[in-house]
Amino acid sequence: GVTIFLSTHFANEAERCDRISLMHAGKVLAVGTPQELVKARGSASIDEAFVEYLADAAGIDRSKKPAPAAPDNRTDKTDAKAAAPGSFNPARLWAYARRETLELLRDPIRLAFALLGPIILMLAFGFGISFDIENLQMAAFDQDNTPQSRQLLDGFNGSRYFSVQPPIRSAAEADQRMRSGNTQIVIEVPAGFGRDLLAKRQPEVDARIDGAMTFRGQTAQNYVIGVVRKEGNELTSKRGASSTGWNDDDIEMRFRYNQAFLSVNAMVPGVMMLLLCLIPAIMSAIAVVREKETGSIANFRSTPITRLEFLLGKQLPYVAISLISFVTLFLMAVGIFHVPPKGPFLILLLATVIYVIATTGFGQLVSSFTQTQVAAVFATAILSMVPAINLSGLLAPVSSLSGSAKVLGLSFPSAWYQPIAVGVFAKDLGFTALWPNIAAITVIALVFLLLSLAFLRKQEA
Repeated sequence: GVTIFLSTHFANEAERCDRISLMHAGKVLAVGTPQELVKARGSASIDEAFVEYLADAAGIDRSKKPAPAAPDNRTDKTDAKAAAPGSFNPARLWAYARRETLELLRDPIRLAFALLGPIILMLAFGFGISFDIENLQMAAFDQDNTPQSRQLLDGFNGSRYFSVQPPIRSAAEADQRMRSGNTQIVIEVPAGFGRDLLAKRQPEVDARIDGAMTFRGQTAQNYVIGVVRKEGNELTSKRGASSTGWNDDDIEMRFRYNQAFLSVNAMVPGVMMLLLCLIPAIMSAIAVVREKETGSIANFRSTPITRLEFLLGKQLPYVAISLISFVTLFLMAVGIFHVPPKGPFLILLLATVIYVIATTGFGQLVSSFTQTQVAAVFATAILSMVPAINLSGLLAPVSSLSGSAKVLGLSFPSAWYQPIAVGVFAKDLGFTALWPNIAAITVIALVFLLLSLAFLRKQEA
């Protein structure tokens, strides 16, 4: 046969065993079947029998009733209030926060994920993701070969947006280069271009652009139109013509913000928003679900600690770690990516504190519905990243959203924090402009906390 040894502190589990040993302070008090031990003490249950054995070991005569305690006439009700199970006790909250901090410090993998993860992802996103369209491979097929056509094509030289390749000699070569993907733009100047220009007729220029990547193709189209328009206007003015079909309206465009028009100035604040959403939420969700998996959630259910104390105590260490990550990301933005903030840092810090409280609160909310750490990681990552990427204004303005997409986006804190990060870094916005966003994040954080309190069960179902 097979003998199974079980160690437990719960009498209902011990009653299911064939033979049990009652122990206290390393000493065996009694051995036998549960029924024999209960019968030997004349008790109604194994709980009462165990108490009787403990009393005998301690030399306590349970046949004598204890004298009634003297009434306490003190007017100080501080102790009674602190012991009230339903009251808020900061000491109990701090005890759970300290316990969670110690567990985190003893787990180097989780600690490394929390601190090094944002740094690695910031480097990967900051250097790897860029919407700057530069060095487009461009080649010219000049069938006119006149001073006018050469001047038009010279406008593409020296621009950081174009990388000029050797000229094309035939239409077949142009098709072959476009098919290979080595050339994204082919500018074809037809025969008679210079003659038409001198005769003040509408000249023709053919531009073939690789549109497989729609965003790049649209941007390349705008670049080509700008160069052709500029050079065409210069050619026209040299001949003293008022108009030859070129759009020569005197339009001067200026960028109010991000004058260099570099995507890193927008990506760095956006990456901060993503990382302060993803990692804090995952860490906070794991912290609660881990209690369920290990069974230590029984401590919460069997002690006077309230649900609010439990949630805040579990949340505080990850809020602190998230703020450390924020400072690290901020220093990387300034020192590595050269994106200094133009607005007040204290406003960004205030918004970030509330933001990480909201994101860690979202992780705790997700943990209410999950039972394993794997499920918590996947659920938190998907539910937090989808609105953070698609509905926060990172890729498209929130104002362009409609219907349920807009409601979902605005119900998540990322849609409110993204304008704060970009506003401080790029637009020099202050508290007057950003306080509605800060207030919205605060409300969302409170909603996440209330929902977590509603779904967290003090007693096991």
